[in-house]
Formats: sequence, structure tokens, C-alpha cells
Amino acid sequence: MMDYIRQLRVAGRRSWTQVGTGGSSRPGRRRASCALTGWEPLERRELLSTVQNFEGGTGQTAYTKLRVAGLPAAQVMSGGPTGNFLRLATTPTAPTASVPGNDNSISFVTSDPGTYNQATASWDFRVTPQTGNGDGMSFALLNTSDYGSSGGAYSSAPQQGLYKGSLAFGFDTAADAVNLSFNDAIVTTTSLLGQLNLANASGQFITANAAIDFLNARVSLSLTYTIPATVSTPAETVTVPVFGSTTVPGLAPYESRVSLEAKNDNPQYPPTLTSADFDLDNVNVQMGTIHFGIQFESPTYTAQENQGSVQIAIVRSGSMDDSATVSYVTADGTAKSGVNYTAVASTLTFGEGQAQQTFTVPIIDAGLSTGGETVKLFIGNNPTFAAPLGSPIVATLRIVNNDSPPTVSTTVQLLYARHTRRVAAFRLQFSQPMDPTSAQTVSNYEVLLPPAHKNGPVRVVSLSQAVLDPSGLFVTLYRASLGQHLTNLFQIVVRGKPPTGLFGTNGIFLAGTGGVSGTDATLTVSI
Repeated sequence: MMDYIRQLRVAGRRSWTQVGTGGSSRPGRRRASCALTGWEPLERRELLSTVQNFEGGTGQTAYTKLRVAGLPAAQVMSGGPTGNFLRLATTPTAPTASVPGNDNSISFVTSDPGTYNQATASWDFRVTPQTGNGDGMSFALLNTSDYGSSGGAYSSAPQQGLYKGSLAFGFDTAADAVNLSFNDAIVTTTSLLGQLNLANASGQFITANAAIDFLNARVSLSLTYTIPATVSTPAETVTVPVFGSTTVPGLAPYESRVSLEAKNDNPQYPPTLTSADFDLDNVNVQMGTIHFGIQFESPTYTAQENQGSVQIAIVRSGSMDDSATVSYVTADGTAKSGVNYTAVASTLTFGEGQAQQTFTVPIIDAGLSTGGETVKLFIGNNPTFAAPLGSPIVATLRIVNNDSPPTVSTTVQLLYARHTRRVAAFRLQFSQPMDPTSAQTVSNYEVLLPPAHKNGPVRVVSLSQAVLDPSGLFVTLYRASLGQHLTNLFQIVVRGKPPTGLFGTNGIFLAGTGGVSGTDATLTVSI
């Protein structure tokens, strides 16, 4: 689950910062900061996800499988596009006159409590005809007011996407059509005849990509599939637009969770030509809040202790038709006001059409003997101003020793390929700004996987590029290919040995092993 940081600033009282884990009722650590009199309570909401690739392991969202009608139940099988997949429905194994078909659903727990103004969703599915094309399947964002926050759920007609109080897509595999539905009624239908066969015998998975804008009540959906290569033609990826920013009357933000269902319902007994295998994989649904307003340009700023001062940039996005004013203030982190820096507190006004403003924090050269000190930065509203705020509204200024070597954090952020759980890049954080040339030299990094078998060689993951962000504190390592499977535990080696290793803008080489400058750093990463 994702970490959250909630800043509470109450007029005339001491301010606290609470750090905890999203979705947990366990209290977090508390540490005092300076009182910010007259500021309003502010909260930042992070992006949360429903993720399931049926491989097991950590980071997967819990779900309930419901056998709606007939046998067999849904079951996890091997051989999907990235490993295992879920066979959601298939030809019934024991049809009867009263229950001739096979109907199963999978419903996830609520991974993102609360309401959000946007959602993106992707999932892979495959419909393979057996004795026909089946009835169809559905994808739904269940309204928890009607379906609760966990447990099984189903639709009376999944191919139509009919769910109470909920937005859904219904895939009618018999008619090769897709229905967009809301609150138990079809909003619109798109025929795919002549464009795409939802049920096909090629064994190809289709990737569905959906975007839901709850604020503006608009929904889009596209389907992507691959035409296999032949002797004379290369493989081709084709995307079919199904719904393009379609208006859904009555749609507004609601708390939701994800559910999918597939149905084979033979109208006669014994079975007639209506059964198909419905397979599902790589479900990835993200709920989030679009941030428009005034915010820090970066969550982290860095200054050398001898540079005199540092400019802190604040940016504005969204509407700029009017002027807007915000307050800003500094507070001690590990740095002390009057010793390491000079505290500032004032306001900034954005003129009409103005997208950026800055304020200055004076730096005091105190001869730091440690790796650096930190200053907390805040922006917000007071009772006089009511400017819209974005995120982040809390940032950190790090003052670094001119003579200290840079270090790399042992925490590595994993960046995933869009709509998948495949790691596409690794993001490293350094303690101070790095030299752009050495930091962006790919040969200064090595991603190592353990041997595939006993006494085998260590395997190397190919990297295509290393990109240093404008702050100089973050390097993103991009994989050359996603074909190689990452193990649950692997290492990233960051080169710090002269003369070619990484070094900071102060000219000092990376401190890796034992904190000694000019040594390599080895980071252990787990997925």
C-alpha cells in the first residue's frame, strides 16, 4: 500500500506531520514542526491501484471468485501473455436442464477508498470459440454503495454491462459489439463487425484500455490486438477505438471497486453452439485526482552551503484567467534557522496568465561536517487568500556540504510499463546534484539477476539510457527490452570509481561501499 503524508496546520496550535500507510488505521510517527498560524488544513491524495496478474507474490490486489452458475469455477492457468491467466468461463462440464451454462465473476476488494475524479484501466482478455462465441463478458467499476467494499458480485446480463449504480462495459461476443452502460442501463453500443472479432481462434489476447473522467462524465475505450507475422508481412499492432470521450449522463464521482464476469449460457439442453473460453490477465486500474492549481515545481530542492541563496520555484497549472496569491513559509528540518539558513515567510502573487513564481531562501555557510541538512518548505492558503492548490504543497530543501561525497539511496523506485506490471525503468535518488555526463553514462550502471540455475552465470539486464532529472538528484534507468523476466530479488551496481564513475557537481566521486568516496554502490531491489 502507498505511503501518505498528511499535513495538519491549525491556527494558533503546534503543527504535526503524520506519516503512515495508506489504508491502515495504525497511527504513524509524529514529529513537531513550527506553528503555521492561520493556515488551513491541507491534504494530498496519492494515486492508488487495483493490480492482478495471477502470478501471486506481493503487490497483488485481493479478490473473490464467484461461481454464478454452472461448472467449472474460474481457475488460474498457465500460458498467458506474461505467465499465468484466469480462465473466467468455459464450456460447462456438467450442464443440466435448469443450469445449462457456465457463468463466473471475479471481484476485487476496494483498493482505493473514497471518491476520485479520474480512473484509467487496462486488462488483457481472450475469447476462444469452443462450440460457439459464448454470450459475453463485462468490466465494471462497482459502486460500493450498492455492492459493498469486498465480496462477490455479478450482473444479470454481463454482455450488456448492467450493474446497479455503476459504470460498466459489456462485451457481446455473439454480436461482436461493445456496450457502455451506467446504472443498469445501456448508454450506447458500438458494433465491431468488420473491424475486430471479439471471439477468435488465433489465441491472441486483446488489450482493453479505458479512461473515465468522472468530473466531466466522459468515458473512452480502445481495444488493441496483434496481427501475427506471415512469410511476406511483419507482425502488426492494431488499435480499434470503441468509445471516444463519450458522455455518460448522470455519471459523477463515486467510491468503486473492480469486477469482471464472463458467461456461457446455452439456451437449450444439451449444449448448442454458444460456448467459448473467456480468459483474463494483467488487470491494472488506477484511481486518482487530477491536480490543478499552485504547487512546488519539485518535491526536492538542493543548495550548496557556500552558494549564498537558492531560488525555490512555484508553478501554476489549469486556469490562469485571474491573479492568485499564496503564502509560503520555511521550517526547520535537520537544519536550524539562523545557523544553516535564514527563515522566510511571505506571499507570492501570480498575475493573469503567469505560470511561475519564485522565492529566495538565504543559505548560511556553517561549515557542515555531515552529508547535509534539510529545510521544510510549505505553501498554502490563509484566511485572506483562496487560490486553488495542486500537489506537492510540501517540499524539502537539502543543504549539502561542499566537501562531502554524494551517496545513492538504497530505496529504488520501480516504474512500470503503461497498463502492465512489467518494470520498464528504475529510478535512483542521490544525496546531492550529480554531474550530468557521468550520471547519464549507461555503463556506470549494471542491473544483475541471480543465476538461472546452480553454478550458472549472473545475468545482466540491458539498459538503453540513463536520464538525469533537472534537479540533478534523480537518475532514471530505462530497460532496453521488457522481454527478460525480472526475479523477485536482484541488484543494481552504481559505479563510483575514478576516473569514469559517477561524481557530484562538487567534483567528488560517489561514496559507495562503506561510505568511502570513489567506490561502487550495490543496491538490493525486491519486487
